[in-house]
Amino acid sequence: MSGSIISLKDISVTYNGGCKNALNALESINLEIKNREFIAILGPSGCGKSTLLNVLAGFVKPSRGSALMNGKPITAPGFERGVVFQTPILYPWLSVKENVEFGLKMRNFGKKERSELSDKYLKEVELLEFKNHKPYELSGGMRQRAALARVLAGAPSIILLDEPFGALDALTKINMQILTRTIWSSDKSTFFLITHDVDEALSLGTRVLVMSKRPGRIIREFNVEFTYHINETVSDKTRFSKEYIRLREEILSLIHHQTSDASEYII
Repeated sequence: MSGSIISLKDISVTYNGGCKNALNALESINLEIKNREFIAILGPSGCGKSTLLNVLAGFVKPSRGSALMNGKPITAPGFERGVVFQTPILYPWLSVKENVEFGLKMRNFGKKERSELSDKYLKEVELLEFKNHKPYELSGGMRQRAALARVLAGAPSIILLDEPFGALDALTKINMQILTRTIWSSDKSTFFLITHDVDEALSLGTRVLVMSKRPGRIIREFNVEFTYHINETVSDKTRFSKEYIRLREEILSLIHHQTSDASEYII
């Protein structure tokens, strides 16, 4: 891994600042995101995980602190930071291929280049044969793959994933995790994932962050390598290793101590 591409320094976010009902969402967040990392972030519901992602995406401006990408302030959304949401946001009147090409068209890519890039990434997410279908003709997992292809086609420096697999059935979710790991490994991209699934965080992330209850702070950081082992062996036996189980229990314990109701977490 090379140096940091995103640097967050003393980030705090307060909604309705100045009002008596102001909500402190984030407090004193310091984070360096390095090139080619896969960061997975966990924390109690309402702890500010999505707010943190929105700061990275440029959707939310910090109340205090600085958010920099390659040394420049993050002040607005940009193509160098792609976002995949929990619910795929696709234009229903466009074909899958046209949806993937939409951002490229807005950036004035030529027709031939748009077509080549969309075909490349639709093939990567195994949707090339469905490129002329409309989004409503696809399953939920296929729509999420189309949304991922659209982000990948824009060649962002970092891909921000806001619980993208949470609404999928168990088998589709596993397949999407495998696909995401393969893309991250082969494309050498940088990923930032919000999840409520501890196994998902451990099996995908190279760094797992745990946040406190609101106002959200990063309270623990775990550097893990399970995703490399799973990718090499194409096996889930890593999940049954003593180290994996130990870390899983430690992370769940941290989350349980942050909230009286940790039932939202997949255990």
